[in-house]
Amino acid sequence: MFIRKISIFFLFLIKLSIYIFCTSFIFSTIISAKIISVKLADRFLYSLILFGDFLRGIEIVELFNIVAFAVVGMGFGLASIFLPKYLGRYVSAILLIILVPIIFLTTQMVRYDIWVEQVANNENLSLDGAELLTNSFLNQRVGNDGIYGFYLYTAQFPILPDKKVQMNNLDRLEKSVNSKFVSLIGVPPGVIYWAISLCFWAIRIFYFVVAVVTTVAHFREGLRIVKC
Repeated sequence: MFIRKISIFFLFLIKLSIYIFCTSFIFSTIISAKIISVKLADRFLYSLILFGDFLRGIEIVELFNIVAFAVVGMGFGLASIFLPKYLGRYVSAILLIILVPIIFLTTQMVRYDIWVEQVANNENLSLDGAELLTNSFLNQRVGNDGIYGFYLYTAQFPILPDKKVQMNNLDRLEKSVNSKFVSLIGVPPGVIYWAISLCFWAIRIFYFVVAVVTTVAHFREGLRIVKC
């Protein structure tokens, strides 16, 4: 009886180890894929002269979420077979609740790092010096710095200045653009600002909803396949 309990315990440990390996592999693979996709988009899409800023504004790379979160949901659902029935379902669900937002925000983290590196290269600064400069800029624009300030700023303005002179002249550029809008369509700058911000936030919410729905649907399908 004692030997049987020991055997069951060791079998559980083996299955738990396999579960941890599988879920860790899925998570790290998706994070790596997202990092690569963001860097490729920044290099080949966002650098386009006419449409680059527009594609960055609508965060076109987030369309990759459909594939990424389908893999995550299905993978965690299938991996649940290595844990006792129902326990695997609940453990995987809790992990997904924690990991899905992290995976989703990876895009902004990578874009922030790319931006700081661009500023460092353009201004011949160290990464720490470039981060101080960008944080000062973000504090002036949105009242927050770091990744959170970057997240707020890019939800309002698609253009990312990567030189100090551009940061200093951004207010003047915005006033010039706003005055042209007013002269063309007669809409006050404040209305334009809020309309753009609302559109960008709506796009982000849409992408997050797509990520969650895709994950849940494929997670349930994975559970159905392994009958957990």
